[in-house]
Amino acid sequence: MRKLILAAAAIAVATALVITGAATATSTGTEHFSFIDTSNHGSDVFSAIATGAFTGGGTATLAHHHPTIIRFPGGTITLKTKPKAGTAKMTTGPCLVNQSNSATYTITSGTGAYKGISGSGNTTIKLTLVEAMVNGKCSKSNASAVQAIATASGPVSLP
Repeated sequence: MRKLILAAAAIAVATALVITGAATATSTGTEHFSFIDTSNHGSDVFSAIATGAFTGGGTATLAHHHPTIIRFPGGTITLKTKPKAGTAKMTTGPCLVNQSNSATYTITSGTGAYKGISGSGNTTIKLTLVEAMVNGKCSKSNASAVQAIATASGPVSLP
């Protein structure tokens, strides 16, 4: 009888630990996103890497005036960004344009493995563009190289 009571107590403790573990399985912490585009024509599709509370790699569509959609093998994450007033900076040189901007972002939704994700943070966007030479002059409408890098970081919660 004593062995049966000990076995029942052990099962009850193990069950409580499993239930507690499942209840605290939420991933929380700081997430870092990195988006890079190196196409020579400037693209809305960037390589995307996430590290921190979770790790993922895939692509992100960063279209002006539209939500950012990050596509990882396990699902998608949608971000809405809002530029910070007064942070846009542009410098130009001979056939060279450098632009940077800061913004805040809010995670608005997730699908698949990212369903229920929430969070917000800050982002920085840097663009470098080399204008093509046309008839000995810099062409404002043709680029010979474009590099765009965006980084974002902030707390996330993923149930």
